[in-house]
Amino acid sequence: MTQGSTTNGEAGTIEEYETRFEQQVDESVATTIAVAVAEVTGQDVTDLDPLGATVDCEALDSLVRSANSPLSVSFLYEGRRIFVSGDGSIEITQV
Repeated sequence: MTQGSTTNGEAGTIEEYETRFEQQVDESVATTIAVAVAEVTGQDVTDLDPLGATVDCEALDSLVRSANSPLSVSFLYEGRRIFVSGDGSIEITQV
């Protein structure tokens, strides 16, 4: 996972966060998202609700890894909107 840019809001919370999912790394898309959301919210990743309760993690990983055309998926998780693109970019914004 590589961090892109962040925008800080009031009281040090991160309102906008960008990162990339690296296709060559064994880490799943879901793991990349969970780690990024933990960083954005200032929580330990083990304290987050299971991402699998929000989205089918295996299907998301398969979809993003096999994307041959422009792809965009978005969903809500931990009070954030998660945008995942087929090119590996992940954007997290505050709802």
